[in-house]
Amino acid sequence: MPRPAFRPLALVAIMALIAMVVGAQSPEPRPLDEETAKVIVALVEQGHMAKPKINDETALKWCKNFLKDLDPQKYYFEKADVDEFLAQAPTLDDKIKSGNLDFAKLVFSRFLKRSDERLKTVMDLLKEKPDFTVDEAIVDDPDQLDYAANAKEIQERWRKRIKLDLLQQKIDNVDESEAIKKLTIRYRDRNRLFHQFDMSELLEIYLSSLTRTFDPHSSYLSGKTWEDMVGQTLHLSLEGIGASLQSEDGYAVVKEIVPGMAADKDGRLQPEDKIVGIQKENGEEIDLVEKKLSDVVRFIRGPRGTKVRLIVQPVGSKERKIYELTRQKIELVDQHAKGQVIEAKAEGGKAFKIGVIALPAFYGDTAAVMNQDPNAVSATEDCRKLITNFKQNGVDAVMLDLRGNGGGLLEEARTLSGLFINRGPVVQVKDASGVKHIDDHDSALAWSGPLVVLIDHLSASASEIFAGVIKDYSRGLIIGDSSTFGKGTVQSIVPINERLRRDDVEQLGALKLTIQQFYRVNGESTQVKGVPPDIHIPSLRDQLDLGEGKMDNAMKFDKVDELKHDIFGKVNPELVKKLDTRSVERRKADPKFQKQEERIAKFAERKARHSISLNEAKFRAEYVPDDELTKDDEKPKSKDKKKRHADHPAWESDFYNDEIVRIVSDYLTLGSQALANVPTRANASQ
Repeated sequence: MPRPAFRPLALVAIMALIAMVVGAQSPEPRPLDEETAKVIVALVEQGHMAKPKINDETALKWCKNFLKDLDPQKYYFEKADVDEFLAQAPTLDDKIKSGNLDFAKLVFSRFLKRSDERLKTVMDLLKEKPDFTVDEAIVDDPDQLDYAANAKEIQERWRKRIKLDLLQQKIDNVDESEAIKKLTIRYRDRNRLFHQFDMSELLEIYLSSLTRTFDPHSSYLSGKTWEDMVGQTLHLSLEGIGASLQSEDGYAVVKEIVPGMAADKDGRLQPEDKIVGIQKENGEEIDLVEKKLSDVVRFIRGPRGTKVRLIVQPVGSKERKIYELTRQKIELVDQHAKGQVIEAKAEGGKAFKIGVIALPAFYGDTAAVMNQDPNAVSATEDCRKLITNFKQNGVDAVMLDLRGNGGGLLEEARTLSGLFINRGPVVQVKDASGVKHIDDHDSALAWSGPLVVLIDHLSASASEIFAGVIKDYSRGLIIGDSSTFGKGTVQSIVPINERLRRDDVEQLGALKLTIQQFYRVNGESTQVKGVPPDIHIPSLRDQLDLGEGKMDNAMKFDKVDELKHDIFGKVNPELVKKLDTRSVERRKADPKFQKQEERIAKFAERKARHSISLNEAKFRAEYVPDDELTKDDEKPKSKDKKKRHADHPAWESDFYNDEIVRIVSDYLTLGSQALANVPTRANASQ
């Protein structure tokens, strides 16, 4: 499809000059921002489970966090900037307690100035032709680097960065001129984004860099972020036209149309169309070109049943058209549980049916569920319906896929666990008052048969609670990466407006604060260590810096007493050993797993060097494609890349998934005696 048109170079230069003259100014704090800051400080000191004190030591860590959040790869600030800021760090604790945000403004103003300078550097470098035969490398771990000492050093750092970008494009078979266009757009858009920051966004970064000095998960959510989190992340719905947008060269470009929603039913809006404005009822137009994407989205969103008039530039056209659409409630079905029945055969030829549930999040509307709303959103209820369907189809096992599931609601983890166990404890929670346990009180089982749980390093929080229950109760077989993420803490949300008792002002956001730590029924925290699988299938994720233990200021692993609980006996060490031995033998003989082992070894070796070669021949020799390093690197790749994720089946065949199915088939045959066991009671200290 046609690419976005480029502006004349003279206009680009003028726009860049304007940005450098008037744009390098940090947004101004308001009295409400100062009040918010004071409330955050008080809440952290009073409510965080570690009972921290915000002092000079904290202030130094906070300052470093803030600089890292703005410039994580050390491509913008110079060493003199950082030294200047660190010299002021000891004063930050006193300033913030009075709501003083001058430091945030100072640092961000400097960051914008450096961003403008770096953009000019990038544009100059893109005019040069790099030599890919030179034997040189770029350091890929910022912890191995200090900030650049001078302009010459920062120029060299960016030269290598752009050379790596162009080399990556070349490896991906992108034409040189097209690669330069793509990078021009990328870095121009990045600079524009920085200049579009408002105070709420800067405050979110600044205060979150403070809260994260105590643990990685405490953070301040701006009003916009909080509203999105409530509607989209937990309730899985929002109201709008049903189109996914992406910012490209200053335009809001349509990337996906949600089937069955307003834009899809209307039929006029198409992928790659540009939304350039909104027409109000009185005919007045709101220009959306070069506006923040988040602001564009908010102009388009609105209560269901209301109308919005989009000013659209169709793909491949310079003409502007007006499309009037009626907003609808959009269910984010991409995040709902999906089910599928697959067939498998054991080595002896016996056929099995496996019911697969892909669960990407522990979502739910707790209030609606408690009110017995039949339309309430609930991961547990969605899974219950899928299991009922599985039983009608005569499945032999249920497989719950939690790969990539970052967690969600604790209550959903409890109720989902209850579908597979009798009454009993699900998780233990420790706070300042001591340790208590949360139980499943429903003795009925939605599924009493063989159960398999799939995990990876991105299975976190509620996923780990569920996996821990299945493991501690010996209820099912766990397969996947060497462990789950390792997030064993509980966060509480405190709305700032409620704390200030201000319902007469805009939404001021919320504080997400770590107030508890949770523990498995066996007494072990999931913190840092996570939940290990019964059968480990190595993946590239095992080599990535994923997991709680890799995060700054992570709380430590510890234990509490074990609780009495049922032991279903569905998994035992002897059975696991047999299953693992068979899987290892198959993988050794499988060319695709052999190739995967080579990729893993290649990536591990490169990672240990902390550098990437910029010599084309060497780069190609050690190249591991980016899509093999994502959370879905062993999950199936659809042949139809334009197919929506929600339209994908819950399960697709690839070499990794096929081996999982073979393990499950072995489990159903070799473990037949264990699968028939009756639950017994575990010995525990309480």
